[in-house]
Amino acid sequence: MEKRLKDVQQRLQSSLNNLACKTLSNEIDHLSSSLSNRSPIYRTSLTREQLLSSIKKIQELNINLTNNDLYRRALTNYLLLLSIHTHKLVCEIFLHQIYHLKHHIDYWKHEKQSHLAIVQQIKTTFWFDKDRDDIRSIDKVKFLIIQRDILSNEIGRLAYTITNLEQQEQINLDLLMNNTNDLYKILFNDTTIYYNSHSDLFDVIELYSQMLNSFDELKLKWIEKIHLYYRPTHIKRYFPYYIGITAIGFYTLYRIYTNKHEIYNYFSSTYDSLKFFLNEHLIIPLKTIYTSTFGERSIHTTYENSQLNYTNSKKILEEMLEDYGHQHARTLAQVNNLSVEEFLASLNEHATNEDMNIVMKNYQQEMNSPIRAALFGDLIKGILIQVQKVKVDGEGLIIQIDQLMKQNQINFSILATIPAILIITFVTIATKNIVSDRVINRRKFDLTTIREQIIRILREIEHILIFNNEMPALTINNQELIVVEHSDNENGDQQNVMTYLTFGHFLSHIYELKYFTKQLKSKRMLSKEFNDDIDLLTHPQLSPEQKLLIIQQIYHSYSFLVHS
Repeated sequence: MEKRLKDVQQRLQSSLNNLACKTLSNEIDHLSSSLSNRSPIYRTSLTREQLLSSIKKIQELNINLTNNDLYRRALTNYLLLLSIHTHKLVCEIFLHQIYHLKHHIDYWKHEKQSHLAIVQQIKTTFWFDKDRDDIRSIDKVKFLIIQRDILSNEIGRLAYTITNLEQQEQINLDLLMNNTNDLYKILFNDTTIYYNSHSDLFDVIELYSQMLNSFDELKLKWIEKIHLYYRPTHIKRYFPYYIGITAIGFYTLYRIYTNKHEIYNYFSSTYDSLKFFLNEHLIIPLKTIYTSTFGERSIHTTYENSQLNYTNSKKILEEMLEDYGHQHARTLAQVNNLSVEEFLASLNEHATNEDMNIVMKNYQQEMNSPIRAALFGDLIKGILIQVQKVKVDGEGLIIQIDQLMKQNQINFSILATIPAILIITFVTIATKNIVSDRVINRRKFDLTTIREQIIRILREIEHILIFNNEMPALTINNQELIVVEHSDNENGDQQNVMTYLTFGHFLSHIYELKYFTKQLKSKRMLSKEFNDDIDLLTHPQLSPEQKLLIIQQIYHSYSFLVHS
């Protein structure tokens, strides 16, 4: 088809001075560029309004096709592209209807009567709909399944038609007209028309305009047809529970009002506790880290003052020891078996080393007669020297502790901030996930639910492909029994080609799968590549065996399907 379109485009380009040729060339290029093998078979990038606008431009051209083969060929190619896009739009409408139909079928299949009589009474009293509620659930399921199968059959037919139209190397105008007649019959309730290769092409284009304009009416007829079989609205399904929640809410408000002082005190104490926690585990440690890092001058000044006090106290102690040694030199020299000169020569060294033996030996002798020594001796002086010694040792110990605390101050502050950092990290991650899912990526479900749904639908798709991998093909009937599938279309006698009904079911599963895969929106999960691989499954040219290989490749390429 690309080669044929290129030839027509070249011939039209040579006549661009003609407005009709230029318009035809632009519209053909616009429609052809919107087709891609990377997109699902049922999807087009053009909307109904864009196609109607394109048709209007073509209809405004005053072209005589009688004696102009170029115009006729160009218009035939335009009609082919228009037919492909229209078939895709109709196919997607039917897939959308099946997607919602499945929700109704699942609801009626699993509907259970409430065990509480009052709940059932509320439902039937306030929300009774005779036409709808008189139909039994089993009858609703049967009717909806029949409608689902009818739509699936039409979807399969449309998908094969799209493939046949896209693969034409030479345009078969009779085939194109037959497909147009069939599409009109689908959209207008089996109304039969007959166009062939000799029909006026502008009449056929006008027919496509009518079909595109009938989409709204088609949707309304569909709603009218099955509205009695819809599942109840959300309000009707949960109305009794809303009544219960409302009653509980009013009672809760009453209890809050009557206990407002206790609640206020509770929130006040909670606020104070939170404030204390943040202050102790975040603000003060961070201030300490900042002060330790950038406030070295003030800390150094404090340390210098402590060191100066210690030095002065030590100097006073040395002087006191030296004075005491000079005063009792004779006695201390005898005790140490030294001459007075030798003792005085070493006295300064002993005083500098804070040798308390200078005091303690004489102090020990004076303790034998403490009263006389206190009144007439140096007992009190010895006690004061010992007090000064304790003071010097205490100040030295404090300086060492201060140095140790200073060296580990940042470590202690970091340890104090760990509880607050853990809580802030948890809250940040939870908020990020919520914002990412609900606001940025606009996911309706969390990633775990999306993953579960993707695996579930892929499982159903694999079942269809496995049943159709060999002939005769198998299927699961409405009684959930595996039976041989009977082909009722012209493709059924070709090996490895699904019937219209089976391929329609297959595409409906793909459509549902795409609903969840589009919500991934994660570069880490390669969501774009994952969606591209899913799109490949929609093309009828691939055999069931090839599609099974693609699914196998999907499982080993995207680890999030295997590892949560």
